[in-house]
Amino acid sequence: MAELPSYLDELDQLLLDQGDDWMLLTQLDGYLTGMLVSPDMVPPGSWLKHIWAGDDGVGVPHFEKMEDFQYLIDLIMRHYNDVLASLAQPGSYEPLFDIDTRNDDILWEMWVEGFVQAMDLAPDGWRRIAASNDAGCKAALKGIAKLYAIANGDARLSRSKEDQWTREAPDLIPIWVELLHAWRLENDPSRPSAPRQGKVGRNDPCPCGSGKKYKKCCGLN
Repeated sequence: MAELPSYLDELDQLLLDQGDDWMLLTQLDGYLTGMLVSPDMVPPGSWLKHIWAGDDGVGVPHFEKMEDFQYLIDLIMRHYNDVLASLAQPGSYEPLFDIDTRNDDILWEMWVEGFVQAMDLAPDGWRRIAASNDAGCKAALKGIAKLYAIANGDARLSRSKEDQWTREAPDLIPIWVELLHAWRLENDPSRPSAPRQGKVGRNDPCPCGSGKKYKKCCGLN
């Protein structure tokens, strides 16, 4: 991965330290981007818990101090807001991809996995795009689906065609993201933007997934 801003470097390490259930930074970046361009808004209290749920969906955060958990959530929300800020400036969005240090190949697979995980949380909105007359956005969805299939070995493409998709993916993904973000803005201009601050609100659902309000759960600490 290229050199990161200091807070992202810290977030990257903290995510690595949490164990196998937690998303890694590249996957998280795709996931947050998917949430932001989703046609249907999903509140943070609903999507945060999937960051640590793992493949079986039962992973839970383990912190000796609740302020350490809150600090990690703050870093995640800071990146959420930074991604949104970049989307507000056409041509500025850049996904976070890992780099293979052996050959400098750009590894986009985990980013796509995170994006598709976000799509799965609010599928109705994506179906509206697929049923729309917007050829660019429909092509973007098909492209993301194709990359996801390639990443999982299900693409059924010739080797040369798969290599072509793999080479072009890093350039195509930011274009697709901006197309989908523009569709969301055009079709839901009243949707609220990102929170003004990173902290979870006291009356928001607790990000630990308990179902209680934050102030009556982790916020008690």
